Amino acid sequence: MDYIKIRNWERWQTYRADRGQPPWIKIHRRIMRNPDWVALSDAERGQLVAMWLLAADHDGVIPASPQIVQKLCFMSGKPNFKKFSDLGFLASNGCQDGVKLASNGSQHDSPEAKAEAETEAKTDSCSYGGEKIPELTPFEKFWINYPRKEGKKEAMKAWEKVKNPEEVIERLKLILPKQKKLPQWTKEKGQFIPLPTRYINQKRWEDEIE
Repeated sequence: MDYIKIRNWERWQTYRADRGQPPWIKIHRRIMRNPDWVALSDAERGQLVAMWLLAADHDGVIPASPQIVQKLCFMSGKPNFKKFSDLGFLASNGCQDGVKLASNGSQHDSPEAKAEAETEAKTDSCSYGGEKIPELTPFEKFWINYPRKEGKKEAMKAWEKVKNPEEVIERLKLILPKQKKLPQWTKEKGQFIPLPTRYINQKRWEDEIE
């Protein structure tokens, strides 16, 4: 079976190897200030915590199959590995073939597995258990990067009217970093940042910023 690693597992989860599987995991309070955590839905946060619990069985790795993880974690739906990877919660290479688990629960990559992982890191998408995980939709890319997370359903409806969404995303890559630094966006803890629906309806990515 192929496995995928939880990113920074060794940094945030520390256990004595001689004690076997840990009875608990650590969830640090600082994650509440992580914009990538905020970008997840409530259901996705629950999936992520369930995957962390599963990863504790084998020193930070889980099966690289959404279907298997769904069954092992008793999820109502399959986890979107691609999204979790893009947000930095799973290994950046997405897939990791040929990982073998030691009997004590620790995991070490063989040279062959490392070489394969480096190759896969150059690809845009991966296949888990024979199923290709789709790329993020243009709206998901917008939502992840937009600094104000309010009214997602209304924003999705507004986004459906956007013409050439891929071109808009490319424009957003240039304009959003500048807009996030605008005085009216940064003052008073960002309360004057336009609501996502208003931003979309007014096509604020067309604004000219000196």
